[in-house]
Amino acid sequence: MSDLSLFASPLARQAARNLHTVEWLSENGTWRPDWFCRWDFWRTRRMMARTPDEAVAWLPALAFAVSCEEDADVLAEFARWPLPEPLPPEALPWRDRLIQVWEQYPADTTREKTIRLAALVRLDRRVGRLPEWLREARRGRYLGWYDRDLRLAALAGWRPRPGDAPPHGDKAEAAQAWVRFWEEAYRTPGSKLDGWIAATALLHLAEAGWLPSGPSPERVRAEFRQRVQQWPVSYRERSVLRMLLSSVPADASAPERLRQDIKAWLKLAHRNARWEKREAVWGMLAAWQREGVLERSGRGRLPEPPLLLPDLARALECEGHSGTLLAMAGYIPGAVEVSAHPEAARAVVARWEALSRNDDWRIRQAAWVGRWNLRLAGVLTVEEQTRFGADYMEAIGSENDRDVLLALARITPPGSFPLDDWKRRLSDRNNECRLAARLAIHGWLVDMAGGGQRRQVRQVLRRAGQEVTGTVAPFVNLPHDVLPDFRRLHEIETALAAGHLPPSPDAAGENRATPRAVPARLPEAHPRTGPPGITGQTTGRIAGSEPPVCHPFPEAVRHE
Repeated sequence: MSDLSLFASPLARQAARNLHTVEWLSENGTWRPDWFCRWDFWRTRRMMARTPDEAVAWLPALAFAVSCEEDADVLAEFARWPLPEPLPPEALPWRDRLIQVWEQYPADTTREKTIRLAALVRLDRRVGRLPEWLREARRGRYLGWYDRDLRLAALAGWRPRPGDAPPHGDKAEAAQAWVRFWEEAYRTPGSKLDGWIAATALLHLAEAGWLPSGPSPERVRAEFRQRVQQWPVSYRERSVLRMLLSSVPADASAPERLRQDIKAWLKLAHRNARWEKREAVWGMLAAWQREGVLERSGRGRLPEPPLLLPDLARALECEGHSGTLLAMAGYIPGAVEVSAHPEAARAVVARWEALSRNDDWRIRQAAWVGRWNLRLAGVLTVEEQTRFGADYMEAIGSENDRDVLLALARITPPGSFPLDDWKRRLSDRNNECRLAARLAIHGWLVDMAGGGQRRQVRQVLRRAGQEVTGTVAPFVNLPHDVLPDFRRLHEIETALAAGHLPPSPDAAGENRATPRAVPARLPEAHPRTGPPGITGQTTGRIAGSEPPVCHPFPEAVRHE
């Protein structure tokens, strides 16, 4: 039987590595009880997902993480994960599995039910679910004021799929009732948030052409902006505002209209505005940029797409709130922007460099995310890359904050991987700092092996005192728990390459001839008969019997 993992696409290989890493983290004794560590990991990881493919590659890992999570704050972060459009065909089962996990999640509290609905509304945009969403919206009006606003804001994020016209026949009644519900809330709002929430829902419907006799998208967008500008946002209301702005679509009908729309939003994020508004606006602009909305708006047209790099440079100079800085770090200027505004680009790089040495750990963390994103985007000059590498080496040796170190553990420095420096952090007194070192080493080994560099990994193991004549024995210089389980990684790659979701770690372990606690042998490079991959076969050397490929998870029903 041919090894399907040999023909896995780059996207499937990356998804396999991400899922393997999250499974490995879930078994760590420091990771499991620390909700803040998990929340911070996923929050920064979301801002480091630079391209649509990188965001999609986390969907299988996200489904696994949701199924294991019990903390509401972490679940809320999962619900905010971006879902690019359109999805690659091979990622449709991953999305369907994520929908299935959210459907089956045992939400025991009102907040957990709201988070679950927020996720499902964003993931499953079929018109056939409108009766369910309408029932939830009507019930939500009778909750307490804070829970009520969150529930309605979550449901207001529903929008028709591209090309979905207003339904006819049996589905028309539910769609018309959905429109009437939000029109009534828009005309006679019971509170200031009712107006914001209803305007967001109507904006989605107007953009899809579902309001032929209602207000135009431009009018709804302008009135929504005006309401946000006029009303102060309290600390408790920031969650509602952030939820609404995360779903507001850009006005991409014409470049000039989008330019004016962005200019108006930036006025709401001026230095004297509350940080809740600044954070939400920059989070929205960064989401538009990552989704490619800004780039597509100027493709083949005049004028050029909006260039926000000068605005980002000015805002960074006076911004001191860590949450807003992290949202700004998610905005990554493209080559056109950097070429058009080289001085602003150098100012942004210099500002992030200075902030990465700030006394506030939250600001340092945001700055490292910003520096990493700029490096990935190719914005850094040779001199700036050299400084990046030097600052990175200094930081992993001296950084004492666990969350900053966890962010550094997910950054790949220029040049060779600093294995010796991360190994020294394995003896740190702080559990979370030791976890960061383990994550860095584990991720490096997984990335190299999954990227077809198995011979290099074997050389590293040999230098570390690893016996490589047969199976992978315990390391001499590295602890056992940093070792990737290459057999499990192969199982995941094989399942994703076949269009399935992989079996759960426990179910997969039951099908193995050797216990999962024993590290699998590192596979040899496969003969060049196809794309390189992690294989379960070697030329004459095997570690235990060949594990059968099974898929205990039933295939999720696709929501086409």
